[in-house]
Amino acid sequence: MRKTIAGLLLSTVALSAGSAFAQRLSPMTAEQFGRICTSQTRLEVCDAYISGVADAGALAHLNDKAGGDSASVAGFCVPAGATTPSMRGHVVSWLRAHRDVWKKPVGESVFAALHDSYPCASGGAK
Repeated sequence: MRKTIAGLLLSTVALSAGSAFAQRLSPMTAEQFGRICTSQTRLEVCDAYISGVADAGALAHLNDKAGGDSASVAGFCVPAGATTPSMRGHVVSWLRAHRDVWKKPVGESVFAALHDSYPCASGGAK
């Protein structure tokens, strides 16, 4: 369990750090992921990935706060009652509206979709 959480945190850090250091990103594109998320037989894969990105974002923020970073701001704030199918709907709608990201890495695009779909009050959860 700890290795899974650590892996998710590292993925989020890699997304937020940009090109500051090289990290492995999934070779899957946002366009490929969009096809997965609209295939009735692959919705569980889509939902698991979106949940992983959401969990990683939330855990990275908690880790920053626990580490003493009082200025840490969350990248997005998914309400506790949000369902996974609802999150999928937001991500798929966002991807359809942003064809310019279709060739970008899936993680970057899903993070951006969650950021735009679930903004934090006052510019970020503190």
